[in-house]
Amino acid sequence: MGEKRDLGKVFDKYRPALKKFGEEMGEAAKKGEENVAKMSKVVKMQLDILGIAIQKERLFYEIGKEVAGMLQAGDVDVSKLEKYKKSLGNMKREDEKRKRAISRVSTSDPKAKKAVTK
Repeated sequence: MGEKRDLGKVFDKYRPALKKFGEEMGEAAKKGEENVAKMSKVVKMQLDILGIAIQKERLFYEIGKEVAGMLQAGDVDVSKLEKYKKSLGNMKREDEKRKRAISRVSTSDPKAKKAVTK
């Protein structure tokens, strides 16, 4: 029972400070809303870049597996690896596109909004 009273006293003591803190946080949230939206877009694009990096790692793994099989068979034929070239090129372009979009969002370029929504 004594703990409840002590807690009530502590709460009463710090109530004005908590109220002020809440008001300040509300103001900061209003001011930071645009920055939060911008950060959200950047984080989404960074996650997209991470996804592309994971896809590239998987593709490199597949290429390595195929080359290892060729080496074991004694038949290393680079032309058989051409099928991976297009995928790697696509991933590289998509990665660069996302990085440019992040750069535009970071500098608040209006073009960035178009790149983010695509």
